[in-house]
Amino acid sequence: MIFATQKKISYNIMKYKLFCSFSLLLSFFCVKAQILMLDDCVQQALESNYGIQIAKNSENISRTNLKSYTVFLPTIYGDASHRSSYDIITRTDNAGTETSLANVNNFNGGASVNLNWRIFDGLSMFFTNSKNKALLDISTLNTVLAMEQLIANVSAAYYHVWIQTKLLEATENIVDISMQRFNIANSKYQIGAISGLEYRQSKIDLNADSSQLMLQKQALTNAYIALNTLLSKDLTKENYVQDTLVLLQLFNYNQIVDSALQNNTSLLINKKGIRLSELEVKSSLSHFFPTLDFSTGYQFANGKTPSAVITQTVSHGPYWGFTARIPIFSRMENLRNNKIAKYQLQNAELQYKDIELNVLSALAELFNIYKNNHTLLSFEMENVAITSETLEIALEKYRIGSLSGVEFREFQRSYIEAVKRLMNASYQAKVSEIGLQLLSGKLK
Repeated sequence: MIFATQKKISYNIMKYKLFCSFSLLLSFFCVKAQILMLDDCVQQALESNYGIQIAKNSENISRTNLKSYTVFLPTIYGDASHRSSYDIITRTDNAGTETSLANVNNFNGGASVNLNWRIFDGLSMFFTNSKNKALLDISTLNTVLAMEQLIANVSAAYYHVWIQTKLLEATENIVDISMQRFNIANSKYQIGAISGLEYRQSKIDLNADSSQLMLQKQALTNAYIALNTLLSKDLTKENYVQDTLVLLQLFNYNQIVDSALQNNTSLLINKKGIRLSELEVKSSLSHFFPTLDFSTGYQFANGKTPSAVITQTVSHGPYWGFTARIPIFSRMENLRNNKIAKYQLQNAELQYKDIELNVLSALAELFNIYKNNHTLLSFEMENVAITSETLEIALEKYRIGSLSGVEFREFQRSYIEAVKRLMNASYQAKVSEIGLQLLSGKLK
């Protein structure tokens, strides 16, 4: 459904705008490389938006944690030590003879290479790996959610620029008509056909419309700034939106609800959150089981004790062994952690239900707005067509003097208000359509 370019009000207006149109055509060929369609804007935003880059980095962190397999691998490390001391030693034997030694240099040194490998830990390592998988799934879905929200924001901002452009065109038409009215009033005033009051009022109305045109240009510039911010590009860039607003076929509410329950990204994230909480419960149970560690390595030791009977000891060689640890009493920590994990699982399930309710509520409210705006569109399109034709007739009547300036001004206002209502209904219908796609998981 397209809001067409504003219809020319009269033959004189067409002549008045011919030079401007020709100038715009020349400027188009000078800057045609800057035209961007909606898909181009979305692609540029996905590539340059900082929030998407942060989400992808978070996803890469989760992927790195999963691919490292650290929970299954042993640790290998080397040790080295050195200790020297200078002691003053006094000895007394059984006969009572006392011997004193001064500055006795004692030396102990060693080095080793060690491997420690946890063979069994109550399946905790497997639960940890499963939790890393769930965390990666959540990170991936968070990236998808960030992309979906960005696509929705860019689409809304893009069509907001388009709406403001169309409103600018309508405002320019109103200024053209007011200029026509002022010229007619001026001609009639010069020959004394109308009073000075009517002439001045036409000038006041022309100035008011010109002021409104400046405000509309400002609104269009602000709309471009908002879009440029999402695209992470030059904030002063303008005049690159030349697309049209097309509404999709009217959605079916039941199908939208079914799609949301299956594909809504927020719900999918919370489903993974429930899975993560279930793994936390299982992981907490693993602390009730014994652990078994295997250790091996090679060590070297050298010790010198001049004051002892054996003055030096050197040893080296491999070693290996197993260490089993059986939990007997842990100050009730394992039991406490298990209870906390179960409560967290309950919270995750409740949170899912709460988000599901909020999604369905937002969906129902948004669909009502969406459906009403579709209905309003047909009325407003008809109103614009009627007010456009009426304004053209009113301009001719004003020219021949059968219509007062006050009455003509009302026709002008009816026309611009009808255009504004149509633009608002078009934009709200499109934004609600995008919102429904976002909630139902169809905005990819």
